Amino acid sequence: MAAVEHYRRNWVTVFGATLAIMVGVAIWLSMRIPSLRDPAFDFDAMKPGEIFNVYGLTRRQEGSVKLGFAEAYPAPEIGLYGNHIVAYFGADAFERPESAEYFFNYSYANLSLPEIHRYLLRVEQTGHLPKKLILVQITPPNADNGRFIINLGNELPPAVLLSTIGARDKLSTEPLTIAAAAWELADNWLHEVLNYNTFILSIVQSGNFADRTVSPSTCHDETSTWLGHMPGKLLMAIGASVRSRLFCLRWSQRGAIRPDGSAFWQSDETLIVQNEDPLRESERGLRAGDELEIARQMRAIRAIGARHGIKTVFIVPPVYETDRHDSIVNQIFSRALALVPDIAVIDHRNMGGNPSLFRSGIHPSPPYYRLVVDELRRRGFIE
Repeated sequence: MAAVEHYRRNWVTVFGATLAIMVGVAIWLSMRIPSLRDPAFDFDAMKPGEIFNVYGLTRRQEGSVKLGFAEAYPAPEIGLYGNHIVAYFGADAFERPESAEYFFNYSYANLSLPEIHRYLLRVEQTGHLPKKLILVQITPPNADNGRFIINLGNELPPAVLLSTIGARDKLSTEPLTIAAAAWELADNWLHEVLNYNTFILSIVQSGNFADRTVSPSTCHDETSTWLGHMPGKLLMAIGASVRSRLFCLRWSQRGAIRPDGSAFWQSDETLIVQNEDPLRESERGLRAGDELEIARQMRAIRAIGARHGIKTVFIVPPVYETDRHDSIVNQIFSRALALVPDIAVIDHRNMGGNPSLFRSGIHPSPPYYRLVVDELRRRGFIE
């Protein structure tokens, strides 16, 4: 019996030591990844036709490139804040192609309304809010079955999460506020460190964003090069000259960022899936009563612009789907909008039947955003 107890103690010791080592390695590797936020990348310095290649970056790094720009450089007349769903909204919709001085797309990973609120609080602190109009995209409820509307995606940097503490909206001395912030910081940190993507990319990443800006004029004969037949992760680890050529490969440019912050549009044929999210009850992200929180977040976001005399318009893009207006999450969201009749909302949930308006099942294509601009103009938000 004593031998069994001794074996169990040894097993627990070995397990604990192994776990501690693995977590330690994960922490060390995560610390190797540059934030790409400071020093900030200057999108204004990009030339027409150039793109910023994001291949091999984590979602937080991709978003931090734009966040750093928002913190360090003056904003344009119109700024768009949202998540990846509106990645293809560019200045060309306003007939001002790639004009970052007029419009910039600050979309970031899977940001929800509470996270966009904190993002804008941080931008407000730097004095770089848009001059005339703030556009805020809300995840359409049928896109992710109600998720990423008010729940957190754990992809914002800690400094932005802390922007609520001491802000005008909350008292920094409230113990519950501080405790909630501490828990969110810990949860956010764990999601970033204990992530296989962070683990892998921290091994192969090197350098900064200096060689990621490419254009057709610097990319020659990329289809015939031997680079196209090698794994991209391996190419990233080889050297700067090879990485530069890697970022010229067409397949590596998916999701690249244009000078106006929008995603690089490639005309490749893609399969557009209708009703991409099956809206399973077990995966539903909204519950009865959440309409109150949605409305509260919308009011808090609008208040940021109002403090500076800036108009705010919320955009709810469509999902490529059949008629699913009676879904539970859609009904909850409709109740939320009914609570804020005084807030400007462009609600296009009923435009989900036209495949020409979509890049994928939940990502509208550039033609859709021309319709958004038409409505903004019709309602007097832009000239």
